[in-house]
Amino acid sequence: MADFREHFVKSCGYEVHVRAWGNPANRPLLMMHGLARLADDFDHVAPHFTDKYYVLCPSMIGRGFSGWARDPDTEYTVPFYVAQMFELLDHFNIDTCDWIGTSMGGLIGLYATTEVAGRIERLVLNDIGPELDPAAVARIKSYVGASPEFETIDEVEQLVRLVYASFGVADDATWAFLASRSVRRLPNGNFMMHYDPQVMRVFAEHIDNFDAWAEFEALPCPVMLISGEQSDLIPKSIVDKMKQKKPQMPVFAVANCGHAPHLNDKAQIDAIRDFLSTSTS
Repeated sequence: MADFREHFVKSCGYEVHVRAWGNPANRPLLMMHGLARLADDFDHVAPHFTDKYYVLCPSMIGRGFSGWARDPDTEYTVPFYVAQMFELLDHFNIDTCDWIGTSMGGLIGLYATTEVAGRIERLVLNDIGPELDPAAVARIKSYVGASPEFETIDEVEQLVRLVYASFGVADDATWAFLASRSVRRLPNGNFMMHYDPQVMRVFAEHIDNFDAWAEFEALPCPVMLISGEQSDLIPKSIVDKMKQKKPQMPVFAVANCGHAPHLNDKAQIDAIRDFLSTSTS
């Protein structure tokens, strides 16, 4: 039997789906997904941390089994996501935690860490930074804004393999898993992507000229960067600039991978475990 429990937590007026792994007595570790993804993405990662951690994997509102926003323009935004995460941590009586964030999940962790110093003690940014390459942002906009319907899961998998080719996934089983967790059934029996289309509209309207360098430089906790060597979202020029700002920041570069590493091999997991085990003093 899988070692997780499903929770539906009321946070900022919405029900948030949280998959919780391991012993609640362990140190909390929050894993946060990317823009168009959901909690299930960490099903293959979380079990590797349950020996030491109580792992919480939420789906942000507008995704998966979580509620959809009544006011998308203000609630499908990083400040609202941060507020929800603070309420979620309060629900689980968590004063401090460590945080692994993929893409958007890393930005939520970045802003949460600088907003309330000490709440997050170690932060892992998975292929995300305080500056984003404009061409990559345009690429993401081009696919997240569409709302196609699919008659079969095979059609879904074909698209998922194309859109997420840069994840570095090599096995058919993982692709099948990603495809099955990327969609929901419609009343007509077809499939559609699991997320509220308004999530992507708001993203497209707010992401241009993104700049979080002040927040990055103000980070009060140790930070680690996982970087896809072929990432177009934070190419080497941005990674180098981040390293200049924070020379002590470890960078784990994932070969043959773009945006964003799926954290799907032992080397990536071991690197994160090593970082999280370091002292914050």
